[in-house]
Amino acid sequence: IMKASLGIDYDAFTTSPIAFDYDALMGQTGYSLEDIARIQRETKVGRTPLYELTNLTEAVRRTCEPGRGARILLKDEAANASGSFKARRASISAYEAQRRGYPGMVVATSGNYGAAAASQAAQRGLACIVVQEVYDSQGVGQPEIVEKGRACEAYGAEVLKLTVGPELFYVLLTTLEQTGYFNASLYTPFGIRGIETLGLEVAGVVEAVGAG
Repeated sequence: IMKASLGIDYDAFTTSPIAFDYDALMGQTGYSLEDIARIQRETKVGRTPLYELTNLTEAVRRTCEPGRGARILLKDEAANASGSFKARRASISAYEAQRRGYPGMVVATSGNYGAAAASQAAQRGLACIVVQEVYDSQGVGQPEIVEKGRACEAYGAEVLKLTVGPELFYVLLTTLEQTGYFNASLYTPFGIRGIETLGLEVAGVVEAVGAG
């Protein structure tokens, strides 16, 4: 199921029963950081503003030894499409799903990643199914999770609502198998590559400020 829904054979990177070649697996994505940044710009992701929190900076410097006061900066990731840094992860998965010709994508999440995936899928013209843990053992929906499910639906995704428990991943796998959709889970190599631009942007701005 994983190979069919992701296009990557994890067995090829296994080095022992408990280890695998992480660098080779990540290299399988074939994207440079420049590629990822370009892809993310297409769907309103990345290049989020960086603000200096001047009051906190001053407070830190008042309490530190001379020369040791940090400069406190805030990266506003709410400026990404769907309002979360997780849009960075979802953006590359949605691009890869579209590039490979998958009709849609599936994710398992109880939080912001579902809305991020739904938003990116909508912009790429893909269907999206979000498998979400919503109900507690009494069958009561957790309010904050219910609200996040509504956000997914607002972007056009179908939400499969489950009770909190291990069946989340079983339903994810069976849904992937039944639909033939792309596996856009949070921790696939594509999702991991998507987050790398966050550090690149922070480093680039801080270097520019320092040089100035």
